Amino acid sequence: LGVHLDDPYPFYARARREAPIFFSPKLDAWVVTRLTDVKKVLRDGRTFSSANTLRPFSPLSPSVFAVLAQGYPATDLMITLDGEEHQWWRTPTAACLSQERVNATEQYIVERANTLVDGFAADGTTDFMTSYANPLGVSVVYHLLGFPPELHEELGDDSRRAAGLAMGHRFLSEDEQIEAANSWVRYQHVIGRHLADRRAAPRADLTSEMLAAYVPGNGPLTPQREAELVAHFFGLGLAGHITTSALLGNGLHRLLSHPDQWRLLCERPELVPDAVEEIARYDTPTHIFLRKTTKETTVAGQPLPAGTELAVWLAAANRDETAFEKAEEFDITRKTARNHVVFGHGAHFCPGAGLARREVEVSLRVLTERLPKLRLVPDQEIEIRRSLDHRGPVSLQVAWT
Repeated sequence: LGVHLDDPYPFYARARREAPIFFSPKLDAWVVTRLTDVKKVLRDGRTFSSANTLRPFSPLSPSVFAVLAQGYPATDLMITLDGEEHQWWRTPTAACLSQERVNATEQYIVERANTLVDGFAADGTTDFMTSYANPLGVSVVYHLLGFPPELHEELGDDSRRAAGLAMGHRFLSEDEQIEAANSWVRYQHVIGRHLADRRAAPRADLTSEMLAAYVPGNGPLTPQREAELVAHFFGLGLAGHITTSALLGNGLHRLLSHPDQWRLLCERPELVPDAVEEIARYDTPTHIFLRKTTKETTVAGQPLPAGTELAVWLAAANRDETAFEKAEEFDITRKTARNHVVFGHGAHFCPGAGLARREVEVSLRVLTERLPKLRLVPDQEIEIRRSLDHRGPVSLQVAWT
């Protein structure tokens, strides 16, 4: 399993060739690997429900539930809802993350990116994940949500640990699961206090705007609605940085592993938007979305009864040879890369995709301008996050002259 997590792409290629849909006993789901089939599943929410999106791949330790009971009760999230319920939650979020909002946030992203580089530029070497990728993603999303800067690092650390329960708890010991559960509860309560504050005194931030859309007025919230709002902002904050940070880490790793591509990007900054799409396609941060059939159907010629669970493998689909010429090659001049499904497809397409793209674009411009001699520290063992559905480096040692 460790070998697969370090480099799952040879297995994905074999699956696309030999069994584009196959049943996995470990996941208890049918795995879909080709781009056409993945898009078919993701755009048909009536046939393929999102209700099982957060189903764990293996049971949590029983002791974890006693810790989680100290937080808010479990409730449905936007990513697990279908139809009108999903749209009710999605519409205000998408409106608040519009292209206009992304454009207005760019100056903050530029300033934060340069400040982070200032912090290590004179050192000659750094861990890119801890000194840049993680703090940038965290700062941008929590700045938009209106959390004070002094809380950003704490929010990032707690939400990242909490994600281990959803994304990789099968790789955690019982003690590590309990630590993650404590982070989960602590993160929930910080969000709860923040929502209460913005409910009482709205400000010019995304939290206040979305609260006004979801619960107009200033009357008391029912316990159920409060739990739903905490869960929504929990997911929004976490998704707003963990995927972007992984995209930055994966991207720099690939660029510096292909020095000719890095030099080309430094020489031709107009390629930055294409480079962002190729990075996303070639080394996708989110690997799996789960779905469940609501009626009898067929995928890739395989008959599936109602109630069948599917794992649509985004990362496999993004290297589909029938969709991308020389799909296993990393090429920042590729013009078809945006055909990928990195941010999903259909009704559940990520509403924060534009923000993530802008953060990576700004980062590539800043890094190529300020550190053009950037290189990977040789002979390092790059640890990949232990998770089946989310892939990115835990650390990435880089150096420069």
